Amino acid sequence: MTALRLISTFLPTPKFARFTPPVQSGQTEAIHPGKTYRHLLPLLLILLILPSSSVYAQSRPCRDTVVRIFDSICEGETYDFNGRTLQYSGLYFDTIPRVDTNCDSIIILKLSLLPIPETGIYNRKQCRGNVGHDLVGGVPQVTYYLWTASPTDSTLNGQEHFSWVHVNPSQPTTYTLYLDYRPNPPQCPYTTSIKIYPIETVKASLYATPDEITYDDMHIIVEDFSYFPLDPRTGGWAGRNWYINDELQVPNDRKVEFYGNPAWGDTVRIMMETYTSDCLDTAIKNIPFRRVALFFPNTFTPDNSTNNIFKPSTTGVFDYQLWIYNKFGTLLFHTNDPEQGWDGTSNGRPCPQSTYTYVCRYKDAITPAGYQTAKGTITLLR
Repeated sequence: MTALRLISTFLPTPKFARFTPPVQSGQTEAIHPGKTYRHLLPLLLILLILPSSSVYAQSRPCRDTVVRIFDSICEGETYDFNGRTLQYSGLYFDTIPRVDTNCDSIIILKLSLLPIPETGIYNRKQCRGNVGHDLVGGVPQVTYYLWTASPTDSTLNGQEHFSWVHVNPSQPTTYTLYLDYRPNPPQCPYTTSIKIYPIETVKASLYATPDEITYDDMHIIVEDFSYFPLDPRTGGWAGRNWYINDELQVPNDRKVEFYGNPAWGDTVRIMMETYTSDCLDTAIKNIPFRRVALFFPNTFTPDNSTNNIFKPSTTGVFDYQLWIYNKFGTLLFHTNDPEQGWDGTSNGRPCPQSTYTYVCRYKDAITPAGYQTAKGTITLLR
């Protein structure tokens, strides 16, 4: 209940009215035989109960005493106003006549109905930076808060009287919030609790191979190497989702093999999000997609055990043809198989050490409708 106050501007001042000093809240007292008023201070009692010779002895015409009271009750409570049981907000009036004078005491009550400050506790989890729980339980107009923890939590220290607190318990803890419009005496108290667990953070980490994929081999293996603590609520399990170029993939196992799509683009973006019951973290791996590749070496050695065949390395190439010419323009070798190379011979006879010209015509995955041509030289060493 808020303190009672004398509000001189509450109503127009009656003619021939006398006002008492400010009225404070107290207990139910009798201020006139047979009449009781809740919360009127003994000061008011003194004004109204003392013998008339002490207060009311005055020459007629006298002035009435007007007492204005502002008070409040909680929802569900009642207010005793001289035998009248009040339970709604409003203005209430009563008059106390004096038998020994012509002056009356007029009581004007403005009664307010306060709602019970019922609330829940909202738990906002912080997984990065200042890790912990933000517990929010504020209610408008409420000015008194008291947080307690069971078992005791040192991270609550210094925040007990805030409307919200930041805590980071090391064990499962129940936090209780007591709130009211004033601390003493209680007015409309309300208590609520929440049980929270230590924050289960997670650090996402993934491994993907190969470092790049090609049009001919779009096979990708990904694996989750995230760190997360054992969460007693989930039996130590953390979940994950895999995304390729922002599209959710199935399955979501710890290790997964994916097969590519030519429409993926020049870079394949692999993202994994992994989570516990509290927190989520992500890891990203970008893998280049070499959809077309055609590489020609510039030397080869037919007489050695290695590097003894001349052929290009191809990716995403089809409708392929390769011609080899000597410096006089004589055709020495031709093939339409990218896996078949030139062994440095012509008609079964070894060609001399020299520089030769190659011409390659092909189509690729990027421009499949038209042919492209690559030309260059190759040095044969013996």
